[in-house]
Amino acid sequence: MRKKAGINGFGRFGIHLLKYWLDRSEESSFQIHFINDDSININEAINLILDDDSVVFNKYKIKVLDNYIRFQKPNNVVFNILFTNDIKDEISWIGKPDIFFECSGKNTLKNDNIKFLKDKTEVVIISATSWDADSTVVYGFNHQKQKFNKKIISYGSCTVNAYVPLAYHLNKKYGIIDSDVNVIHNIQKYRLDNNNTLNRKFCTLQKSGINLLNFLNINNFIVNYTVVPYTGVSIIDYRFRLKKRVAKIEFLEFLNHECLEGKFKGLYHVEEYDLGPEVHNCTTSSSVFISEGINILNDQLYLFGYFDNENSVNRFYDLACYISLNI
Repeated sequence: MRKKAGINGFGRFGIHLLKYWLDRSEESSFQIHFINDDSININEAINLILDDDSVVFNKYKIKVLDNYIRFQKPNNVVFNILFTNDIKDEISWIGKPDIFFECSGKNTLKNDNIKFLKDKTEVVIISATSWDADSTVVYGFNHQKQKFNKKIISYGSCTVNAYVPLAYHLNKKYGIIDSDVNVIHNIQKYRLDNNNTLNRKFCTLQKSGINLLNFLNINNFIVNYTVVPYTGVSIIDYRFRLKKRVAKIEFLEFLNHECLEGKFKGLYHVEEYDLGPEVHNCTTSSSVFISEGINILNDQLYLFGYFDNENSVNRFYDLACYISLNI
């Protein structure tokens, strides 16, 4: 029997997660039964769903039935999802789902989420970095080494999921001496009018990378993170100094193999040519590498990639499916 799930927070992440799950609902190990948002009502939620430029629900018939949003798939399968507009500590369905998705962006401390972990609810997954969660679990890196019952966990972040599994396996293959990452990150559309310049900011990957990967430390790893006045797909440049040198053609063979049928399958993807960011909107990959943007200079490996930070729900979804089968 599929596990029941509930989402708290119907912003950008929640909308992406709902659509990603609906498109895969028939093979998913969980089913979304509840959505709560403390700032919008059910009709406002419907407007967000119908008006979104990036997350397109046009293959679904959608209607409101009392306090439920009904989604009818092309094959006539129907999902009725209860939508509530309760404040955090008074959500009417707390304790009813098996798995609780905290997607509001407001509750990133463990103590903020303890109340959700009651009755039937076995695990809370926070869709953001949480420094004091029971654990940070990155799908494709450490998800198989965890126990989840009665735990509050963080899925990492968009940059953590884009970097950590890649760096982990590259280190096992070639050895990493030092590394840095340059991130050109978009901004939410509703914030665009008030942010018309570049902003250098702290990236959670800077601390999370060191916490999760024992070959990184404050002396050999840095993240340069720039927010730009742009709402599309983001860019990530990776640099690794390797202990074992490798020729570009050999590395490309390795990378393509791992993406197609190895450790990177389902996590990363390689495109030969750069067609710009727009084609990677809502990508299922944590990062899409561009072959012509991969270079090796002596012992330095450079990779260029795109990542749809809003759609990092791809790895959140994978993690939720795995957890649903293991609680």
